Amino acid sequence: MSYYLFIFVFIIGLCLGSFLNVLIHRLPKGEKVFLDRSKCPHCGTYLKWYHNIPLLSFILLRGRCAFCHQKISLIYPTVELLTATLILLVYLKFYYHLITFIFLVIYLLFGLTISFIDLKTKEIPDILSLPLFFLGILFSSLGHNPKVPGFELSFISGLAGIGLLFLINEVYYLLTKRDGLGMGDLKLMAGIGSYFSYYSFYYVLLYGSIIGIVSYFIYRIFQKMMKKEKIGEAKEILKTEIPFGPFLFIGSLLYLFFH
Repeated sequence: MSYYLFIFVFIIGLCLGSFLNVLIHRLPKGEKVFLDRSKCPHCGTYLKWYHNIPLLSFILLRGRCAFCHQKISLIYPTVELLTATLILLVYLKFYYHLITFIFLVIYLLFGLTISFIDLKTKEIPDILSLPLFFLGILFSSLGHNPKVPGFELSFISGLAGIGLLFLINEVYYLLTKRDGLGMGDLKLMAGIGSYFSYYSFYYVLLYGSIIGIVSYFIYRIFQKMMKKEKIGEAKEILKTEIPFGPFLFIGSLLYLFFH
């Protein structure tokens, strides 16, 4: 494999990541995605094309708007770099099969957008989660999905994903009188099921839960250190609302790459 091809795939990933930033910023607000130019979220000034070069513009502008000089959120370069890196990893693993590579890149794009929107708003838009379910079924039906051999298993696994998280949420509600999962999480699990089958559920939930708990405690410790406060009691922690979509997505990636 050519190193030039690696660089090309990485650059394409950066460009796709730049587009994901538009989706992450605009979809929750109901703004137009395609028919409006990018503008600074602070001063509202429309950006020049050379202010929108993925990652490079952020570095050259030193993380600040070219007009008002306010700091640009680190989320923008993070999304671009993460998208490019994950697409390159998928290419390295599945470069020999174009259709498989394309459908898995689509999964990455949907999953990353869902994850960052969920972190930002604690909601997962149906316009992202529902198509993911049907794309997984199409992927499997075409016979190019290395994790799911056909339509039946993909469809059943998608429904099983909804059912499993619904059952978990019902048990949690009986114990706490509070919902532990949102409908968006259930629909995301349907997409994960259609892409990776119900065989993945144990690993996705295991990895997602462990990473979610560890990440939350690291965040809380850092937050308390900055504010010089004591870490809350167990009851307070259990009542905290944590977006679970990103951790389901991370769990599914670990299953994709290591199982």
